[in-house]
Amino acid sequence: MQRVVIVESGREGRVEYAEASGTIGGYWEFGGDDIVTIVNMGSREDWQRSHTWGLEKRASILRFIADEVIRQRAPSCSAEIDEQSGSVVLRQKPGAASHAPTNASQAKAAAFVAKLRDLKSMLAIGVLAVALIAGALVWLGQKALTVAPGSGSPLNESVRFDGNPGGIATLIRTTDSRFRDISGRGGNDTTSLSILITPLDGAEPRLIPVVGNLSSHGYDLARIMGSDGRTVWFDAMGFYGVRLDGLTLVTPKDLRTANPDLDLSWWDDPRGIDIVDGKLNVMRIDRSAAVIVDPDTWKATPTGPKPTNARFERREPADHLAAGVRIAPDTWLGLHSQAERAGDFKPGKWIKPVESANAEREKRSLTKAVLEASSDGNRYRIRTIVPLGDAEYLEAAFLRMNAKSEPLRVSEPASTLMIHTSGQGGASTLVVSRVDDQGNLLWSTDTGLDRFSLKQILPGQDVLAFIGTRPPIPDKLSQPLIVLVESKTGKLTSHSLSR
Repeated sequence: MQRVVIVESGREGRVEYAEASGTIGGYWEFGGDDIVTIVNMGSREDWQRSHTWGLEKRASILRFIADEVIRQRAPSCSAEIDEQSGSVVLRQKPGAASHAPTNASQAKAAAFVAKLRDLKSMLAIGVLAVALIAGALVWLGQKALTVAPGSGSPLNESVRFDGNPGGIATLIRTTDSRFRDISGRGGNDTTSLSILITPLDGAEPRLIPVVGNLSSHGYDLARIMGSDGRTVWFDAMGFYGVRLDGLTLVTPKDLRTANPDLDLSWWDDPRGIDIVDGKLNVMRIDRSAAVIVDPDTWKATPTGPKPTNARFERREPADHLAAGVRIAPDTWLGLHSQAERAGDFKPGKWIKPVESANAEREKRSLTKAVLEASSDGNRYRIRTIVPLGDAEYLEAAFLRMNAKSEPLRVSEPASTLMIHTSGQGGASTLVVSRVDDQGNLLWSTDTGLDRFSLKQILPGQDVLAFIGTRPPIPDKLSQPLIVLVESKTGKLTSHSLSR
């Protein structure tokens, strides 16, 4: 059975399509002028990577989503569907008027009754509350009515950026210092957002405050867009950046100063802003025009609109794991279990140049296979395959940059990077190893991260980054960590993401 779930969060939110074959996640945002809402469910390329089961019926799925969004939220709209990009634009029908729901008065009355009930219950303790407050003021002074800032925690996905030395950017949310809410309902809580820059060279991370006193939960959709090489750009309830050479905060005011001839509104709405082809692309929310921003001068020049939802894409750790690598035109170095060597990787089977790792929790051995290429060179038949020794590694897989790339290779000596699990119990940790082409381990480093709570893998040629928590300890909260491992040596550096 098909269904569509719509989740609201301020002016944006999520859309989830589900059926028996699987689920597809997207996002929605309010538009401008006659555009009421824009829904994006991912491009055809996105589906080829993550939702192949839906490709043949992509058009009908997008039509069903459009019809459901109209039925559930926008009955006075019509839909324009771009099948290639996965965008659904809902426009107000000419002459259509929005109508309040018929039960609006009942809902308003119910809300009033609830408030009245709360007031009555609070009245009974009013005198006592006043007395307690007065006593607290005498005893502790005004500090008794304040709450210290809470520990900051990471918000949404971290993003890796290149440079010298390059780094990892992470949004951090923190509960502000505030006056205590004696009702116990938390109504006075506000939140601050900062961005943490963790250098890849092992230097100490830097926390840059961005915005504070946020009372709504619209910040749940805050995202790091990426880097243009000079600045990391992000959406944190507004459009901001961090200049990497001095780690200074960039605001829309800086971009307005660099572009005095552009209308000020270009920089106000982050929904049309993203990194496209390595540069900052700013698009009107109605997609009528766009500019591209020079990384050095911040000067904007006109370009064609390029709708994208790249900053909402989530790459799972499994996207970075491969089953094997061709170390020569006719030689395959693999990580395969006994069952896999008797199944998909037995002699006579055909494999692709890039094979994703199996998700099964199995012990795997390093193996070497002799390959025979097909006439077009796009596939390879396994002629022979043998284990390289008796060693087995639980849930072993080679590391790669993304779901389409071959595993990372390290030179001097020629070798490949793999991850595996230290044990099978509740304290199983993630281990990173470097293995040469003969199957010898050059080094192994235990990250200390819980393999089954691993949140992100952010690989690179020289330094690997992993984000997760340590194995759980009873009655203790596991802190989120970022662990950096040097590809050549296995040297480990760890930083807490609690700030």
